[in-house]
Amino acid sequence: MVKSITSAVLGVLALGLAPQALKATPLCPLGNATLHGTYVVSGGGTIVGLGPVTSVGEVTYDGKGSSNASYTLSANGKILSVTVAGTYTVNPDCTATAVESPSHFNFVITPDGNTVWWISTDGSTVLSGTLVRLHPLESLDASRSSSTEHHAVPANLRRVPKDSASPKSRTKLVTQRTVVAGKAS
Repeated sequence: MVKSITSAVLGVLALGLAPQALKATPLCPLGNATLHGTYVVSGGGTIVGLGPVTSVGEVTYDGKGSSNASYTLSANGKILSVTVAGTYTVNPDCTATAVESPSHFNFVITPDGNTVWWISTDGSTVLSGTLVRLHPLESLDASRSSSTEHHAVPANLRRVPKDSASPKSRTKLVTQRTVVAGKAS
């Protein structure tokens, strides 16, 4: 009888804690490294006192919290070239904040970091747009099945150096290990 009660209590606790465990798993466990590489940026809207604006260009994220953008801006019909450095912070829930002084933005990022939707958070602006990575990564599910690190992380941010041996030399190593292992038994 005590075992039945104990089992029932443990079952209720497990079911009660299951949603907590699911919530604890972050969508963007790589943090700032979720954004890395070069993205096409486009967007537009209105700046009060200036008029309609639209832009297209590129922004490069270093995976560590810094960015560099260069884009063409049409500000109420006047064409400008803009280059600006910035900073960003990616949260575990795939939201982010960015600053390209003097402008501030909120982001929502796909977990693989390939697509970003942004909006300006400065007063007197109505601006939003998208960022799309120029060289998209495979989905996280596909990369998990082929990666030993279980994350789609750029090579310059990996902690473990990637094996630089060619496929041919790896085959020789496997063959040599197999022959040596066969002799040992």
